[in-house]
Parts: sequence; C-alpha cells; structure tokens
Amino acid sequence: MANSTAFRPAAPRVARSWPSRRDVLGGIGGAALALSAGPLRGRAARAAGKFDGRRVVFASWGGAYQDAERQSYCVPFAEKTGAAVEQDGPVEVAKFRTMAESGAPIWDVVDVTDAMLYDAGGAGLLEKIDRAAVDVSRVRPEFVDEFGIGNIVWSYNIGYSTKVYGPDNHPRSWADVFDVKRFPGKRMLSSGPSPNMEIALLADGVAPDKLYPLDVDRAFKKLDTIKNDLIFWTSNSQSQQLLTDGEVVCGNILNGRAYDAAKKGAKVAIEWNQNIQSVDYLVVPKGAKNADVAMGLIDEMTKAENQAKLANMIAYSPTNPAAFSAIHQDIAPWLCTNPNNADKGFVINAKYWRKILKPLTERFELWKLS
Repeated sequence: MANSTAFRPAAPRVARSWPSRRDVLGGIGGAALALSAGPLRGRAARAAGKFDGRRVVFASWGGAYQDAERQSYCVPFAEKTGAAVEQDGPVEVAKFRTMAESGAPIWDVVDVTDAMLYDAGGAGLLEKIDRAAVDVSRVRPEFVDEFGIGNIVWSYNIGYSTKVYGPDNHPRSWADVFDVKRFPGKRMLSSGPSPNMEIALLADGVAPDKLYPLDVDRAFKKLDTIKNDLIFWTSNSQSQQLLTDGEVVCGNILNGRAYDAAKKGAKVAIEWNQNIQSVDYLVVPKGAKNADVAMGLIDEMTKAENQAKLANMIAYSPTNPAAFSAIHQDIAPWLCTNPNNADKGFVINAKYWRKILKPLTERFELWKLS
C-alpha cells in the first residue's frame, strides 16, 4: 500500500473531530427537547405495564427526526409498558462523552453516529446490548454491534441532473463521475475527506471489499484528475441547490436530500450503484440508571412496524428488512436498505475512519487550497 507515512493513527478521542450528525444530514433542526416538557406515558399500560412507574430518557438529534422517533418508537413503548419516556437532545459528541465518562449519565438510550459508537464502545463507555432483552435477529447482521443496534441507514449516492441526463445515459459509477470527457460539466463532492477517499478509489478501479486500509496517496492522485472541475459543498442544502440550479451536472449527494429535492419538483435523480452507506446506532451509556428499561425501548425500536412508521415520516432507511412491507411505495425506492439498493453499495468503515480522520482532514484541506 502506498499510503503516505504522514497518516499514522491519531491519538485517542479523535472522534471529537468527527462532524456532527446535523452537519452531515442537515435540515433536521437542532432545537433541544427539554426534559421539563414532561414524560410520555401510555394510558392503557399505566396501571399494569411491565415498566409501570419507571422512566427512561431518550436522547437524539432534535427536530423532525426526533419527532418521528417519538411517534414511531416512544409512543408505542409507553403505551405497551407504562414507562415514562422523556426526551432530550440534541446529541453532541463532547457532551455525550463527558456524560458517559462521568459514570452517572442522565441519558439512558442515545441515538449516535457510527463513529461515536466505535469511539465510546472502544473506550468502555457503553453497556453491552442485552440480547435477552433485545431481539437482534430482526436487524441485518451488519448493523448489529456488541454495544449498539443500528437504527437508521443513509447513503451517499451519485446524484445527477435529469435536465442533462436521461435514464439511459447518466453516470452509473464513480468512474463515470470522474470521466469529464464523456460527462462534461462541473461536478460536486462533499467538503471533507470522507467519503471522498472511497469515491476516488472506486473511480480508480478499487473494489469495495479492497478499499480498506485506504490508499490515500492513490486517492489524492485520482482526485487531482478532476480538481479543476470540482465544486465542494459544505451543507446538504447546498448540495441540493448546486444540482437543482444547474451549477453542477453530477456528484455525491445524500439519498434523503435527493429525495427531498425530487419531491419538491427538482429535476434530480440518483444512481444506486456504488452507494456508500452510514449508520446511526442506539446505545446505552455505561452506568445508565435505567438500563433495563433502555433495553426494552431499544427492542421496540427494532420492530418492523415501528421502523416502517419512521421511514414513512422521514425518508431514512430501516435496519429491519421486514419494515419494507409497510413502507410507502413512493418512498421505498429512495432508501438504501431497500433490497433492490442495499447490495449495490457498502457500509463505510467508521471504525477505520476514527483512526485517520483528524490527520486526513488536515491533508484534504491543504489539498483543496493547493
């Protein structure tokens, strides 16, 4: 491998440098959900539920996404068990880690990024998933970790303008995106090194199962070939705008953002070949006072009917394949865990990225300026 010697594993806690989930997904909203807003209780189960009189604090990312989680997961759980489900958030990397390190977290179930899972799990800051309480068999095996269960999946896709390309002549691979002669025009990439290293290597002919460890020198050499044709987006709304306004003809975009743009009438479509998937996980911080109730809530969040409710409210992919039987037909084609899409892509290796993100971000910024 020809990786630069400058890329040694970073010091512990490099995940603090990982961009926030709101930076990545965008458009979700970041207003905190105060605990004082009051717990959610199920009337029918209040008198005789399994967790009657107990409470559990669920922390997520706020806005429309957490509203969807509340309705899809927390309401059914409260009604069935009698537990009082309190909401908090948005999740912040530093706050989450400080709380977990304290040994007395106020959060019981936390929706975290894959990078946060591997960072906290590796540091001994998470409870192991109780497989007697959580039916992990419902979830695809690649989304099950010792310390967390996958909740949603989203992907980076090749997005393209349908004003420029039709269904039979659009870029179908990252190699096509890098082919400025066959597909002339400006193209866009996200502003950080991830997943642009994977994209460049795929464009250079590396198979998905041969990507890691990343050959970063080879990736930068490939990126050099289209540097003059690139526009980098720094927010997901900008990626939508660049494609919608015709400033670029193709490039990487999140599946949910492409769906949102198309739903609003934009001439935008995506290619599922070589999609790059990322996962949010449900975890329980070490020392959580209500760990047994937390495991019960996580189990509720893996059920097909509840994951389908979430996907129908906000277009994020379920980790339980059975959920697709109840997902609306207009949304299902846009989801990366749809059986028709999932095998055309792969899950990004967040555990590997945790080691190299900080130094590689520095090199990528210098490369953009050079």
